[in-house]
Amino acid sequence: MNTEGTGPTAMNQARCEVDDGTAFWDKWGWLVAGVWIIFLIFPIMDLLFEDYSLSTRIIGLVLVVVFAAVYIRAYAEFSRVVGEGGTRHPRAHIYFAILWVIVLAGLPVIGLTVMGMFPFLTSYSAFLLTKRYTIASYTAVAVLCFALPIIYGEFVDLLFLIGLNLVLMVVYAITVAAITRSVASEQIRADYLVVAEQERMARDVHDGIGHSLTALNLKAQLALRLMDAGSYQEARGELEQLSELAVAALDSVRTTVHGLNRQNLEAELQELHQACTDNGLEFTVLGTVEDIPVAWRSHIAWILREAVTNVLRHAHAGSVAVRLATAGVSVDDDGDGIQGGESGHGIRGMQERARLFGASCTVGSSRLGGTSVQVAFGAGNGDT
Repeated sequence: MNTEGTGPTAMNQARCEVDDGTAFWDKWGWLVAGVWIIFLIFPIMDLLFEDYSLSTRIIGLVLVVVFAAVYIRAYAEFSRVVGEGGTRHPRAHIYFAILWVIVLAGLPVIGLTVMGMFPFLTSYSAFLLTKRYTIASYTAVAVLCFALPIIYGEFVDLLFLIGLNLVLMVVYAITVAAITRSVASEQIRADYLVVAEQERMARDVHDGIGHSLTALNLKAQLALRLMDAGSYQEARGELEQLSELAVAALDSVRTTVHGLNRQNLEAELQELHQACTDNGLEFTVLGTVEDIPVAWRSHIAWILREAVTNVLRHAHAGSVAVRLATAGVSVDDDGDGIQGGESGHGIRGMQERARLFGASCTVGSSRLGGTSVQVAFGAGNGDT
């Protein structure tokens, strides 16, 4: 039964398209954000050429530099969520809070110059955060854009800056909507290709099972006839071949089905936690599911299941630690450590699964004293 084909399948093509989009934002998202840092030239020029004391200039310029650094750092870490409805990750909210603190702290020092930073607040919320934070940020900035110039008595002088902030808010909203629609369209197309490939593979499994069952039936009938004829030695040989056919068919089906499964990483972690608890193991997770790109989570769920299952079966461990990070994942235990020098089916399966999305999977000694399974993103030799 052959379910792999000789060329790139629709499933691999779908994975590549989704992974390429994710990889673009992971790699270049900070640069896309960084281009807009040029608009900080307005508060910088104001600080350099308006009538400020030296200490005020220094404090103001430091605030602008820190603001720019935090802004770019946030985009570098979370730009992969652009077009996916934003992130709820605590660090994203911490970065956003820092930006607001800088703006509000700068207000009594450099006054209305901080209005040049408002577009970055609305951009951050529109592209990286959820809709609730976007609405709140837009409302706050819109109110401040009108309130501050009125309070300082410079409303007419700042009409251009007020208008620029309002126009950019609309531009951000339209851009996010366009990106979201594009991402959704690509995801629908990728999902369609995956479903089509799964249906093809399911047909292959069905045909393969039919062939295997036919062969098993013929062998069984032949063995019965030989037994009826008193040829027990020959019948035994046929039964042994029948057993081998059954094992081969089961392995083939299992391999194909594992390839078809799309597992939920969050649900998988909960199941593994329960399994470890039931067997008296301490189960710890460092990091969050959102640290893992969406397109890779199904693969990571499969690898984690295999790794933790190996610990439960063979390691005689007391604790298991799973680490989720943007650079990769790891599973460490404090058990017996690596036994023997040859990789088993489980290890080879994890390595093959990692190669599917361009990662590498290595197995070695753990810092806890047992075995460590390390998956590094973007370090494999896969062809995705």
